[in-house]
Parts: sequence; C-alpha cells; structure tokens
Amino acid sequence: MSTRAELEAALAKAEADWRKANEHLDKKQAERAKANEAWDKANADRRRAGADRRKAGIVSNPLGSDRRKSDSDRRRAVAVRDQANTEWDQALAARREARAIWDKARAALDELDRSEGKR
Repeated sequence: MSTRAELEAALAKAEADWRKANEHLDKKQAERAKANEAWDKANADRRRAGADRRKAGIVSNPLGSDRRKSDSDRRRAVAVRDQANTEWDQALAARREARAIWDKARAALDELDRSEGKR
C-alpha cells in the first residue's frame, strides 16, 4: 500500500504535468490558428487573382510561373495547416493522458482517506 506522502507527491506531479500539457495545448492552438489564417489568406489570394494571370503587353512565360506560385503557396499552407492540426491533436491526447493520471492519483488518495476514516 502506498503511503500518503507518495500519493500526494504523485498527485502534485500529475497536476504539474497536466498544467504543462495544457500550456502546450494552448501553444499548439495558437499555431493552429495561424496556420488556418495562412490557409485562408492563400485561398483568398487565389480567388482574387484573375482567371487569366497574363498581363497585357508582357511577354508570356511559357512555364506559367505565376500560376504555379499560387498553387505552391496553397499547397504550402495546406501542409502547414495539416501539421498544426496533427500537433494539436497530439497535444490534446497528452493533456487527456495527464488528466487520467491525475484522476487515478486523486482516486487513490481519496481511497486512502476513506480507509483511514474507518479506523
């Protein structure tokens, strides 16, 4: 059977881990919001661009670099957004795991309190 001091130490550590995971989740949420803004901006820029990106009086580039740049900006924004979502999901899972550990430690301490009260 664990001693009260061990259980209280485990509870304090679990709470510290949960707070750290919560801060990490907040940080990832901010990164996720930035990635969503970048995606929205790339999407809005694409919509604002005319269907024909060639300008009158300018010799056309046969490779169509203007068109590819817009697409690559969007692809880059999608990749960043997907990465931010993945990291946010991982941070959320870590926070849930830390909370589960805290709940177990709290339950064990409560059980010890109940058993001591019966004496």
